[in-house]
Amino acid sequence: MPIMDGYTATRQIRQWEHATGRAPLPILALTAHALEGESERSREAGCDLYLSKPIKKQRLLEVIETVSSGIPIRS
Repeated sequence: MPIMDGYTATRQIRQWEHATGRAPLPILALTAHALEGESERSREAGCDLYLSKPIKKQRLLEVIETVSSGIPIRS
């Protein structure tokens, strides 16, 4: 992302949600960085789910369905 990375954006969104009393929206990390520790780093920043590229179409559809249904996605 040109202005800030996804970790920073996620932290800022979570801070804004907390400051304004809003319920947290699901944030999914989709990255080409499949390095060890990236999933944990995403979670620490406030992401609910971490997906690395390449992603299978079926998995993406499952995640979209889960998020759309309101089922918690921490996995």
